[in-house]
Amino acid sequence: MPAGQVASEFSVAGPDAAEGIARAVIDFAQQFLTDDHQDVADTLRQLEAVGVGQALDAHPAPTGVHPVRLTVV
Repeated sequence: MPAGQVASEFSVAGPDAAEGIARAVIDFAQQFLTDDHQDVADTLRQLEAVGVGQALDAHPAPTGVHPVRLTVV
């Protein structure tokens, strides 16, 4: 889909805009973020896990508190 077409789809406000945005995100993930052996859901789970880990590393628990580490399955 040409960039101009994507921009024109997102300029329309309303209940149908969310579906177009979601499809664009999924298409992006499928085209640019996945390897040949992965699907979009696996890739997004991996990105989420990395983001959560980075957030926890950037904001550690106060001294004396047992840190909780989230695991994405």
